[in-house]
Amino acid sequence: MERSEHELCLFRREDVEQATEVHFRQYFCGNLRLPQELDFIRTADLEIGISRYDHFAADQPHAHARTPDMVYVLEGEYHIRLPEEGKDLILRAGDFLSIPPKTPYASKARAGTRVLFVKQTPENDKLPYPPDDALRRWLEEEPV
Repeated sequence: MERSEHELCLFRREDVEQATEVHFRQYFCGNLRLPQELDFIRTADLEIGISRYDHFAADQPHAHARTPDMVYVLEGEYHIRLPEEGKDLILRAGDFLSIPPKTPYASKARAGTRVLFVKQTPENDKLPYPPDDALRRWLEEEPV
């Protein structure tokens, strides 16, 4: 199900919690192909969503070709590695990060983490970034 951006749309906390219990990542709006639990708003050039990590998890390393990827940590701890810059960042509740276009990164989340993400894009511009052995080990290592 989806809604038009010209309709009033309200997602209550209970709706979001229930939806992210089924699928850890849910979108509030976007030009999405995959079905969502939430009745998201169909938008051509903006994606906003939430990721709920009930258990330690790592996402596939990637970059975005044309748009920054913006994340705001709602709760928990979110780890970012910028392999080409040799930087590691730890984001905690209340922290915001904008990752510039064409910047490869890897991310992992401690159990109990919730992240709001925003991306302005007319299409999926995700570029996979092949991890080397060191990055693979980093992704598998749960933060303490």
